[in-house]
Amino acid sequence: MTVLVVVLVGLGVAVLAIRLYMGRDAESRLRAEEQIDFAAPLPPLDPSHTYVLCPPAGRCKPPADKAGGSSPVFPVAWERLRDYWREMVAMQPRTDLVDASPDRRHLVYIQRSAVFRFPDIITVEFMPDPGGASSTIAIVSTSRYGKTDLGVNRARVTNWIEILKTMLRREPEA
Repeated sequence: MTVLVVVLVGLGVAVLAIRLYMGRDAESRLRAEEQIDFAAPLPPLDPSHTYVLCPPAGRCKPPADKAGGSSPVFPVAWERLRDYWREMVAMQPRTDLVDASPDRRHLVYIQRSAVFRFPDIITVEFMPDPGGASSTIAIVSTSRYGKTDLGVNRARVTNWIEILKTMLRREPEA
C-alpha cells in the first residue's frame, strides 16, 4: 500500500511540475522558427504533428509531404470571415491570441492541452478572392512538443472550419 501511495504522489508531483513548466510566460511567446509567412513556401514542418489547410489555386505552398487539406471558399469578404473566426475562437478553451498583423488578416494563437498545458500554435491568414465578395483561409496548426499529435491538429482545424460553415449559414443573403 505504501508503494502505491508513493507512486501516486510521484505521478501527481510530475504532472504538477509539467503543468507549471508549460504554463510559463516563455511558452506563451512565439519562437522565430514558428513564424509562418503564407506568401512564401512554408518552412519544413514535421508531418507527425502538423496539419496544413491551404486555399485552392496555390495561394499557399505547403511542403509536398505535408498532410493537409484544401480550404473552402466562403461567400463573405475576408473581414467578415475574420469576424466569424474571432467569435468562434473566443469559444475555444485555453486559446489565446499571441500575434496579429496590423490589419488583423494574419493571426496566431496558442491553444494549450487540458492536463499538461502543452502549447499548440495555430497560424491563420484570411485571403480575399478577386472581387472581394468571397474569401478563403490558410491555416497551419502544429504542436510545439512531442513526436506525434494523435490527430489533434487535424481534428482542431476540421472542427473549426465546420463551426465557421455553420456560423456562415446564419449569414443573411446579400
